[in-house]
Amino acid sequence: MAPRSGKSKSSKAKAEKKKEEKIVPYVLDITVITPYETQVVLKGISTDKILDVRRLLASHVETCHLTNYSFAHEVKGKRLSDKVEMVTLKPCLLKMVEGRFFRLSLLNQISNFIFLVEKSPAFVLLLVSYNILTYKF
Repeated sequence: MAPRSGKSKSSKAKAEKKKEEKIVPYVLDITVITPYETQVVLKGISTDKILDVRRLLASHVETCHLTNYSFAHEVKGKRLSDKVEMVTLKPCLLKMVEGRFFRLSLLNQISNFIFLVEKSPAFVLLLVSYNILTYKF
């Protein structure tokens, strides 16, 4: 059976149309209000999502210690999903809302912290020096 010529032309036209519709990302200023009522201004791009903002906050000096929080927006409401794009949030002003720690999540946080400390070279040196000092000859 011979292929239809109409379908191949339409798919090529659609592919060209999609190439033309691509939007060039631009820089956004994202203002985040922390639970301590301080403002942190982050530089993001228009294709960023809430998950990317969480990563930026994790690498920021003032907010890296905050781990259990959600975002609130004056238009979109509380508890924004991580998949929400920043372009849809006008104005780009987010408020961090601290979450409650439950026993299981608290234990997970503590175990993650202990895992990180155990893997650090400073902890190994401290442990080795402690063992040498307490060793009885």
